[in-house]
Amino acid sequence: MGNADAILIADLHLSETTPISRVDDYIKAQAKKLNFLKNLSLENRGCPILCAGDIFDKWKISPWFCSWVYQHLPYMITIPGNHDLPMHSFEQYDKSALSLLEIVGAISVLAGTGVSPGQLEVVGVPFGMLKGFTSDSSFLKTRSLESKRKVLLLHELVWPGKSRPAWAEGSYSAGEILDRFNGYFDLIVTGDNHEYFTYQQQGSLLVNPGSMMRMTASQADLMPKCYLYYAKYNTVTPVSYPIDEGVHNREHLDRIAERDERVTAYIERMNKDWEIGLSFRKNLEVFFAKNNTPRKVRDIIWLSLEKTS
Repeated sequence: MGNADAILIADLHLSETTPISRVDDYIKAQAKKLNFLKNLSLENRGCPILCAGDIFDKWKISPWFCSWVYQHLPYMITIPGNHDLPMHSFEQYDKSALSLLEIVGAISVLAGTGVSPGQLEVVGVPFGMLKGFTSDSSFLKTRSLESKRKVLLLHELVWPGKSRPAWAEGSYSAGEILDRFNGYFDLIVTGDNHEYFTYQQQGSLLVNPGSMMRMTASQADLMPKCYLYYAKYNTVTPVSYPIDEGVHNREHLDRIAERDERVTAYIERMNKDWEIGLSFRKNLEVFFAKNNTPRKVRDIIWLSLEKTS
């Protein structure tokens, strides 16, 4: 197929804190993958790297780690994910480490805006802004570069296929996202779901690259991937990130599995709406969406979590 027109990634979750299940040098492991992305771009004539959010695991980081990221992160076009934003709110974006990277020119951040690298016309919608974006048709009416592939970067919890789990209110299926834009975008790249998958419908393609790092015990056997995108054919080819074996503490994994079995059994008896497969934070997001929790209450809860994490 020749050189790719873009590299599709999401959910880097860069962190200076080593996850509890990892026993390796986590900083070096992250550097290895970032260097892989940089070289992969160079091998494809410097094609752009498109990231669907969550470059950082936490929006507030130390000056040392911010400097480290600046030195190791390849230039990319991205959007703010929920982990990139203070209290998961785009209104607080200016306080984030992601904002600093944008100011110094290390990345391009899209927020309802677009850029046109090569054969692509890329638009970005940050976490929490999908409803406002889709209800405003003025942007769609003004798109004029018909010869270019239209690409949307989106950070929302998206599930593969035509339907989402019954309990997952506030999230979307891949089919729902593609239906929402009715074929306007050739490619939609989504972040937030850490499992990788692709879904095609009536000529439009949705790609969810999944997470770059294996951060939790449940991801110990995962083979993280990025995707090479070919605009001429509107197709992708998955490429596996380099990984090292034996980087997870097996004793920790066994304890996690035993604990999860006990907790799952208890929760299933008490509450059918709580999904143990999601993180605590993701369950909170689902709960807020399902119960229309007031914004002020949500902000207080997120702020409290950030102070205790």
